[in-house]
Amino acid sequence: MAEVKEHIAAPRMYIGVLIALMILLVATIITAFIDLDAWTTAHHLGAGWNTVVALLIAMLKAALIALFFMHLKYASRLTWVFASAGVVWLGIMLTLTMSDYFTRNHPPGVNAKGEPNYIVEPAPPGHPSPRIDNYPGQPGSYH
Repeated sequence: MAEVKEHIAAPRMYIGVLIALMILLVATIITAFIDLDAWTTAHHLGAGWNTVVALLIAMLKAALIALFFMHLKYASRLTWVFASAGVVWLGIMLTLTMSDYFTRNHPPGVNAKGEPNYIVEPAPPGHPSPRIDNYPGQPGSYH
């Protein structure tokens, strides 16, 4: 079996990665305040681009952290196999979650998040109108 050599990284490399992570953090914050979906749907490019950009930035940050701070760049092949297995498992979980979310139908009376719309029937004449925030079936009510 081959001998594993320890790699000692220069502090300059860690500072460079830290600066890159801070730049990506600022990019994440900026893209959180920009509505890319409005522009892309206006130009017939579809929706969901805010999520795509946010996930791409997050994956880049995760790759920098794994490669340099977790020393995966200089690790053995076996370490790469197990790190790749974790990424594959994350992909499976995201695929299953998104396939559930995108294949939901939204029947009448249910909003896009799958939460029911609470409908309060009008009060009979002479009685005060019920308030929606006192409706007993509403989440967060303790009646």
